[in-house]
Amino acid sequence: MPRRLLHAAVLTAVSASAAAEPSEMPGGGPAAAPLSGASDGRDGVRVSLNGDGLGIESAGGRYSFDVGGRLHIDWARHSGDAGAASPVEGADLRRARIAAGGRVGDAWRFSGEIDFGRDDVSVTDLWVAYEVGDALRLTFGQQKQPYSLGLEMSSNDIPFVERGLDNALLAPFVGRALGVRVDASGARWFVAGGVYGEPIDDDDEGWGTAARFVVAPLIEQERALHFGMRAAYREPEASATVRIRHETTSFSELSIVDTAAIGGVDNVTLVGPEAVFATGPFSVAAEYNHARIEHALGASSFDAWHVAATWSLTGESRAAAYEIRDGEFKRLAPTQNFSPGDAPGAWELAARYSSIDLSDGSIVGGEGKTITLGSNWYPNRNVRVMLDWTRVLESDDSTRAAAEGLDVLTLRAQITF
Repeated sequence: MPRRLLHAAVLTAVSASAAAEPSEMPGGGPAAAPLSGASDGRDGVRVSLNGDGLGIESAGGRYSFDVGGRLHIDWARHSGDAGAASPVEGADLRRARIAAGGRVGDAWRFSGEIDFGRDDVSVTDLWVAYEVGDALRLTFGQQKQPYSLGLEMSSNDIPFVERGLDNALLAPFVGRALGVRVDASGARWFVAGGVYGEPIDDDDEGWGTAARFVVAPLIEQERALHFGMRAAYREPEASATVRIRHETTSFSELSIVDTAAIGGVDNVTLVGPEAVFATGPFSVAAEYNHARIEHALGASSFDAWHVAATWSLTGESRAAAYEIRDGEFKRLAPTQNFSPGDAPGAWELAARYSSIDLSDGSIVGGEGKTITLGSNWYPNRNVRVMLDWTRVLESDDSTRAAAEGLDVLTLRAQITF
């Protein structure tokens, strides 16, 4: 799908939507008490400020505009033998995003998000969507591809600072990209599929398709059972190379598995299941991914998976944060916000075992296994502090063989609005 044509179409749609009815100022966000001194709606505008950011909404509710964002500040430290290379450590502005979106009429939505983190400026989301009630949504533009619970869940919501080893197998092929996506859902099921080009800042002209199906036979306030299956296919641009690697942190520049550049990639196929069970304060989740890559030297098959568990020490349930319309879990919301000497907020423990095998045929990228233990504190629904310890258990046949036994400590301070 030509990237430039789709980019122009998205911008045209957003401009047309914004100009749809200039007599009413757009607005957005959940209903909230007006700000002190804000309009009471008699002049056609209602303003709100709450945990979801700043919202402006027309009196009839058909037009809205929201502004929000997220700030993730990370710190990392390595110990043990990292081999010849020294990992980059210290503090990092991982994400600093500003998002704006809203509603135009009864069915049209739009959203745009810019990230200023990592000494760079990039567009993460830029899309226009048409919705038919809560059951059907058609989205055009830069967006997530429907593959993997771990990728679809927001970085604001996942219970670990970093995604597992298996994410390295997915990110080069099913990350955010320009495309067209259809989502549909019912009381106990969710399905999404789409066709995509490349990311908005990539000049390559490869294309791909992805789909994900979820069934949830049990959805209750304290219990949820989730099963999913997904598949994806991608053909990179003829001159493009593919590299699969996993860094110990987002900025460490130390990879424990690394295929190096794979040239002459003709196509990539991904497939795998996912499952989650949450009951009361406990949850357990698992995902598996298989990739087959056709390249100049033949074909290689890679595998990656993880199993994770969480336990809310203060009793909150991840089942209460499940949304079948998106086929994913949101982050915990404290039963009581933190108050010194009165309420602790929400406290959560998390554990994960992940594995990846990137060696097959002519490709020797190595095999890695890690275990991660984490603790998360939620003072309120907008703030989270995370502390993770990860140990590299195995790095057989890897260019980073000396990383076996390496310990990685990561800390994050997060605020969202």
